[in-house]
Amino acid sequence: FFKNPAADEACKYLTKVLGTNPLLLKELDLSRVEIEKLDWEKLSALLLDSHCKVKKL
Repeated sequence: FFKNPAADEACKYLTKVLGTNPLLLKELDLSRVEIEKLDWEKLSALLLDSHCKVKKL
């Protein structure tokens, strides 16, 4: 795993994209990224949204 400011920033952008365009992403591999708890909470909330089409995480 790696953790750095770039990974945190990428998670913020990903959260924003999922929030505005939930139909774009079908599969998401975060296996090599260590994400802060707060960012996981935001990302999880978006993934649970009924409009989100991610099927594989």
